[in-house]
Amino acid sequence: MTNTNSGSLDLKLMTGHFSQSIDNEDIVLEFYCAGRIMHFVMKDVYQKLSSLDDLRNSTKHPSAFCENFKTLKKMCSFESDQYEDNRPKSGVECTMGCRNLLRLHRALLFITNLFERVGTDPPEKSLSELAKTAYDESLSVHHPWAVRQAVSVAFRLLPNRSQFVASIVATQPKECQLTDEASCREYLFNVTLPTLRRVYKLTEDILANAKMLELP
Repeated sequence: MTNTNSGSLDLKLMTGHFSQSIDNEDIVLEFYCAGRIMHFVMKDVYQKLSSLDDLRNSTKHPSAFCENFKTLKKMCSFESDQYEDNRPKSGVECTMGCRNLLRLHRALLFITNLFERVGTDPPEKSLSELAKTAYDESLSVHHPWAVRQAVSVAFRLLPNRSQFVASIVATQPKECQLTDEASCREYLFNVTLPTLRRVYKLTEDILANAKMLELP
């Protein structure tokens, strides 16, 4: 599950994509998927993002089909007849868009909580401890015992907290002017985290209204 390679984490670019994903009271899936912060921590996210991208690929599907996956509300409406009691209907081919997005949605909460804890928890707390707490607050309830145990082992392999922070600072493009830990932290808390929490809340509300928060 864990992947500490932060080479692709451009804070301003990622935040911009998530900000663009908000369209009034809906989520534009193209920009949500472009945010890609989940890659920063989770290895198994690429397949889910690729599956969502594929549903909007007009070279593979008719344009009318792709239109159903432009926004989260459209996708929920299109897929609503594919499930009954949170299970795929027998004999129905499920497109799995909402199911895949639900996994990304849960991962977004984990990563948001982790970043907040890295910036606020006492310095003696290790990154593995912070990750475990963030995981328990978000993803653990959705995982079976075997997965939770594997995740716990993976967290022990994380770098130390100062290395983690330094790697984030080092990968910011020079033109972004996030050149040190203080500037990265200020941007993270003033811009990035509020944006991620707004996206998370809106996504949560849409999925709840569509009764798709408990898909298998």
